[in-house]
Formats: sequence, C-alpha cells, structure tokens
Amino acid sequence: MVTRDRPLLADRAIRCFAAQTHPARELVIVSQGGREYVARLRASLQAHGVHDAVLVTADPDLRLGELRNLSVDAAAGDLLCIWDDDDLSHPDRLTAQIAGLHERRCHTSFLSEHLQLFADSGELHWIDWHRPPEAAYPLLPATMLTTRDPAFRYPEHGRYAHLGEDWAMLIELHRQVPVHHLAGQPQLYVYTYHGRNVFSGDHHGRMRIRSRPRGDLLADEPRIRDAVAALGLHPPITVTGCDGDAFTIEHTG
Repeated sequence: MVTRDRPLLADRAIRCFAAQTHPARELVIVSQGGREYVARLRASLQAHGVHDAVLVTADPDLRLGELRNLSVDAAAGDLLCIWDDDDLSHPDRLTAQIAGLHERRCHTSFLSEHLQLFADSGELHWIDWHRPPEAAYPLLPATMLTTRDPAFRYPEHGRYAHLGEDWAMLIELHRQVPVHHLAGQPQLYVYTYHGRNVFSGDHHGRMRIRSRPRGDLLADEPRIRDAVAALGLHPPITVTGCDGDAFTIEHTG
C-alpha cells in the first residue's frame, strides 16, 4: 500500500486488510507522509489489530514506480497484492483471488469485474471489462495479485514511471506468463472516485460505459446489498446501470 497524507482513506484500507479471511498475510505500507501522518498510520494499524505490518518511509519526490518497487522489496510473501489506499476490498478478496490463481495454475491474477463508487454522489456501478467497447486487457490494473518474481519490476524511468506504472507491469506479465482474469465476483473490489485520485474524474467517468444494465443489477440485488454492508460503505447508495438507476440502499442494518 503506497500512501501519502490521506489518513481517512488509509484507515479504511487498513480496516479492509484486517478483515480479510485469508489467514497468512502481511501488510506493507510505503508512506511519503511526514511524522504526523506516520503516527496516524500506526494508530490505525493498532486500532484494527494489524500488529505485524511493515511500515516504510519514503522520499516525497519518488515516483510511483519507485514506490511500488520499495513495497515489493519490503514484502516477505511468495504472493504480492496491490492494496491501494483509496479503494476497498471485500473480506474474501484475497481468498478468492489466490484460489483462482492456484486452480488455473497461473502466475498472476486480476479482476475483470468490480464495483465502482463515486463517493460524492453515492453512485455505485458494476463494471464488467468484457462489455464493449473491446479492451486490450479486460481487467482493472489495481486488482493485481502476482507471484513474487524478480523478472518483473515497475518502471522507474520514462513514460510510465509515475502514471501508468501498473499498466506497464501488466503488459509485461501478459506477454511472458499465464495470467488469470477472475470474473463473476464484482463484490470483491470497489474502485473509488473521491476527488483526490491520481487519475481525473473524466477517467473514472468514462468507465461507466462498461456498467452492467439495470436488469443484471436487480437480479443480483441481494449480493450487492451484502457487499455494501461487508465493505462498510455509507448509505445512501444508488446502484446504477448503463441504462439508469436500479435501486437505492438506504441502510445496511
């Protein structure tokens, strides 16, 4: 998890990590924040019962490729998973992705379906990367879970050293190793637009074209409601398809 001066979002990401059902896990945090921010991160770790996290402080001028490589180098596990500080993961995310990786005997896993939340409006979409228009890689880069492999590093120089470092990585992975795209479990991940994202609101907004239609959302309403509750999203949440609103979640009790 790479983070900088977003304590409320980081606290939420730490909570999601603490709730994971996969038992053997380690949280590595690379922070570009100052001493006060590091203290808040430590307080969040303590509050959520994550007592064995690895906390790395990094130069504020480092780019994302360098920061992600720092996190890889600090991790002890055989599998590595991106844990963005502003997105949410369902408690079963690691369990499901690791199971799919082993069942398919693949090197790397991505999610090809996920939820997308626009925090200001409470609008929630089910994004399916297999819907048209055709995508070169039908997946969300931020959902990568991969086998530790020294052959793959994030770019630290050039065009993709800061924005698109995960895109450069996924291209190389697809070229060289078996990659699994896990479908049918959109509840595992919530890609969130909150106004302080690396990518613009226009970037996030363009993804709405891949939203599942209202009929699919209504057919899967119980699972979506369960996911909203499990992920700790704050109602009201309007679940919206490519052809209009499907239903509103007013409470999760």
